[in-house]
Amino acid sequence: MIQLEILRYAAGGQCVARHENRVVFIRGVLPGEIVNAEITSEGKGGRFLIADLISVITPSPLRIAPPCKYAGNCGGCDWQHASIETQVQLHGEVIQDQLNRIGKFDQINIEPVLSVPGETGLGYRSRVRYATTNNGESAMRKHGSNELVPIDECLIAEPRLNEITTSNWRPSSEITLVAGSDEVLVLTDREIVPQISYSNRHGQWVVPAGDFWQVHKDAPEVLIDFVLKFLDPMSGDQIGDLYSGVGLFALPIARKIGRDGLVTAVELDHRANKAADQNLKDFDNVQTVESDVAIFLKSRPVFNKVVLDPPRSGLNNSVIRSLNSIASLNQIVYVSCDSGTLARDLRSFADLGWQIKVIQPLLLFPMTAHIETVVHLSKVS
Repeated sequence: MIQLEILRYAAGGQCVARHENRVVFIRGVLPGEIVNAEITSEGKGGRFLIADLISVITPSPLRIAPPCKYAGNCGGCDWQHASIETQVQLHGEVIQDQLNRIGKFDQINIEPVLSVPGETGLGYRSRVRYATTNNGESAMRKHGSNELVPIDECLIAEPRLNEITTSNWRPSSEITLVAGSDEVLVLTDREIVPQISYSNRHGQWVVPAGDFWQVHKDAPEVLIDFVLKFLDPMSGDQIGDLYSGVGLFALPIARKIGRDGLVTAVELDHRANKAADQNLKDFDNVQTVESDVAIFLKSRPVFNKVVLDPPRSGLNNSVIRSLNSIASLNQIVYVSCDSGTLARDLRSFADLGWQIKVIQPLLLFPMTAHIETVVHLSKVS
């Protein structure tokens, strides 16, 4: 048992303290707090320590009572003990730290973190995956563990999902609950993937249920708004939608560029690509390509604008180099779900002469350590 003074927020839902000249990472705390903790493990070579919170001696004035009775036990949330305003502040600090430390940017302007208007952090998730206990009850896992915590409701899930029974499932398995715009599906077999539909003021999409789609029910519309604002698609534009998924961005972009323009939506995942075919079938100014983005870019496409929405691992160097070699390309909008890989990739773009015009973080995963960021880059002539 040790006593720690919490120094600052770190990526991954943890905070940082120090003990005997070593960094300690600990969850469930806030900067400025004094806590009792237990060291549970060491990092590789003993370079840092991992600790579990035992009790709070001196709480931060920002600490709130978690709304969820499973907070601290269930591993699904990181920040139930922090208000939305505090989460916004902490996420802003970690993005700044990542861009300074990983991206090596001494001075870079980051817009204030935005959340959905009226955000409470509760009732927003349109998809929840449960494990099931030996008794057939729905459960979540503890953080970093396979130990199950039976739960009868998840407060961050859409209310429609909590109306579904939490017992009498097949024991020791998994279930996924998915809420579309007009229906709720229960998935118990990963091999059988029905489609589900989503809609907002920009359009309607069918998606393989349980596959990738933004989990915050309002996130698709928010992200489209910023992509359209930064990309500013116009009649005649030749636009690449890379890592395009089911066509979330390609559909509203196609409506903006008219018949003289073209959107090329590139996606490697077969099911997502087929869903994009269906979602975009009414648009003559869209072509879908099932391909790895790095391989596709070797064909030297002619784009003047590109939107990127890569996985958490970000972009590899060959993609960045290929984009930079497209002479006609002058605008990129980069949608990122990981501030560390984003900082690394922005450093690469900046070294190649690209100007970072806007960095807009968005709190679209409240109560968790995840943050979405939309970045506007332009080529310096």
